Amino acid sequence: MINDIKQGIRSLLLQRLRTFLSALGIFFGVAALIAMLAIGEGAKQETLRQIEQLGMNHIILRQTDLTEAQQQERQKQYVKGLTLMDAQIISNLSCISANACFKVLKGNLQIENQAFTPEILAVSPSFFELKGLDINRGRLLCPLDQQQKQHVCILGYDVAKELGKKGHVSQNISIDHISFKIVGILDHKHWIPGKTNVMTSRNLNRIIYVPLGIDKTLPRKTWLHDDALTEIAFQVKSNQDINQTAKTIHHILNHTHKGIEDYQVVIPQELQHQANRTQMTFNIVLGSVAAISLLVGGIGIMNIMLANVTERTREIGIRRAVGANQYHIAKQFLVESLLLTLSGVFLGILGALALTELITYYAEWESLITLWSVLLAVSMATLVGLCSALYPAVKAARMNPINALRHF
Repeated sequence: MINDIKQGIRSLLLQRLRTFLSALGIFFGVAALIAMLAIGEGAKQETLRQIEQLGMNHIILRQTDLTEAQQQERQKQYVKGLTLMDAQIISNLSCISANACFKVLKGNLQIENQAFTPEILAVSPSFFELKGLDINRGRLLCPLDQQQKQHVCILGYDVAKELGKKGHVSQNISIDHISFKIVGILDHKHWIPGKTNVMTSRNLNRIIYVPLGIDKTLPRKTWLHDDALTEIAFQVKSNQDINQTAKTIHHILNHTHKGIEDYQVVIPQELQHQANRTQMTFNIVLGSVAAISLLVGGIGIMNIMLANVTERTREIGIRRAVGANQYHIAKQFLVESLLLTLSGVFLGILGALALTELITYYAEWESLITLWSVLLAVSMATLVGLCSALYPAVKAARMNPINALRHF
């Protein structure tokens, strides 16, 4: 076998340009296949990360936009949207272990006569734990802050950074000319603009958090508010109970909201299953497109091997005359094809590494090369290379030695 490999290398080096161009087809095919699967895998991991941020054992209720007719009907029925009463009723279910609520408030942060507008959320004390937010400095909001409607706040990482020295713990900030004392600053939360947190649609680093209910003590002319909560998250004790619990919650809300569906039930576990199914389809489509490049590369290998068979007809006749059988001849051409394919595969893997880095850097799109995608590309390329060389190898092996010796 070692002699066959050496002979194959010598034969390929005799036609360097032809060999390079043939390997180029495999190179593009392997690079495209690995890169496309890496893009798909990166998208999958990012989607799963977003879903996991919601909490795999959570059920989330969200306020939804209503049509004008639905709004009129809600006013007639005196339905106020998602409320603390809804959270309390549902929390009494034996399968619920915790809940967290938040409400989007309207207000502008003033600092040195310049205003920028981070989002302001009124949150319950349990919000931070359920959302996986960790404190960097200071403390989190406590139940006493909510009960006494304290004018305290916690800053997201980016908000504190923009405020500089005025964003330190124990400093006061002014939101629509109302003073709030900073009691804590959160750790940085992973965020890529336009690519992540699609599920939450919020950059958690650019938010100011105040106690839930604080808007009730503030002037209505500056703080636009109503009784409706923006979101309620429930933590379920067992993942196996999630679907049944979601049905129970929907039944309760259908009764308390008098049949008006002004809310959306989000089940992260179901989102994960849907994401996995979608990603599988996505990978199949991307892989199929890239596989076409491999087939084109296989055609190139078949062309060069057929050309080699024609050019080396006399050599084949001589080898047969000195004792080589059909197996030896076929093996020699298959080895050459395999060497040609593997050289293209090696370059293709390097090309895929470079391509994914460029995509990540310039497009800000995470890509992740996995072992299975590399093995798949190598396996497919090797199979294509061997199949492409099979016909030329058999043709060479079956060549009549006498006729081959007459070839000039």
